[in-house]
Amino acid sequence: MAATVTACATTEETVPVGYVPAPAAAQPGAEAIQVTVTAVDARTTNRARISTKINGYGMEMAPIRAQGEVADIVRDALSAEFKQRGYKLAAGGPKVEAKVATFYNQFGVGMFAGKANAEVNLTVAVTSPSGAQVYSRDLTGKVSKSVQMAGGKNAAIALSAALAEDFKTLFADEAFIKALSAQ
Repeated sequence: MAATVTACATTEETVPVGYVPAPAAAQPGAEAIQVTVTAVDARTTNRARISTKINGYGMEMAPIRAQGEVADIVRDALSAEFKQRGYKLAAGGPKVEAKVATFYNQFGVGMFAGKANAEVNLTVAVTSPSGAQVYSRDLTGKVSKSVQMAGGKNAAIALSAALAEDFKTLFADEAFIKALSAQ
């Protein structure tokens, strides 16, 4: 058994980071707004990985990488949130850009269970069709989940939850919703 655990901790893992949008009612007037969603990976650290496996002593072992590009993961998740609220994804309306500053999960050890501490920091900007920036906000999504294994699946689940925290804050911001209808 010990050899199996050791082998797992030293083996690099590539995982999909799935995202399911939060249940939300359609935003009044959203069906008339076409939104272009983009994302940029602006991370300066941990660009090649989204987490690192650890052993029972908390020492870093093998990297955990995302199956796709982090910018694509964020763009697709934000697009799903817009669709959930009734917006159309198409050119011609406001452009929403999410810059990814942090997208990382740090595992920690504990007495009976470990922790998956995920952090997703984004800067979201809305540019009107005329090219004027009408909104900008920094978002910091942090989630801590109890885990038994410091593996890729748990890192992906925690990161998805942190991303959901960012979007929950974003879509609750009336200034953001108002900026989407700015001409």
